[in-house]
Amino acid sequence: MENVGYILMDRSKVLGGEGIEEEVLSLSIRGVRYGIRTADLEDLLAGGAPARVERLRRNWRFYLDGVEGVAEVSRSGKAVNIELPENERYTISLRALRSVLSNESRFAMVAEVPGDGRRLAPRRGPATFQLRIPLSAIS
Repeated sequence: MENVGYILMDRSKVLGGEGIEEEVLSLSIRGVRYGIRTADLEDLLAGGAPARVERLRRNWRFYLDGVEGVAEVSRSGKAVNIELPENERYTISLRALRSVLSNESRFAMVAEVPGDGRRLAPRRGPATFQLRIPLSAIS
């Protein structure tokens, strides 16, 4: 497995979708920033529902901009697996993640789960395309 990013506890507050301040862990994978709400992650580790992985954007301050993927505890119970669109899968050691949540360490490494051998290109922002309507469709 190859390390491709990190998860960081920086104790910063970001705006959630409802306009309420939330504490998140910053997740950086190949230069793209995501946020996982601390409350969701604590529920996940306590045996609850999967945690939401959300886009982290910045305007005049950081805010969460929609769900991008999910984080779940692995079958073995030794890691947290993150699944993003287009079958991108990553993993974080559960021991390292608990260490970050308890302030014993500042960050934990994120590794890519090996898949079918196909390397995915780094993700970029959405492309914009102009829709062209043929003249025959108008008349």
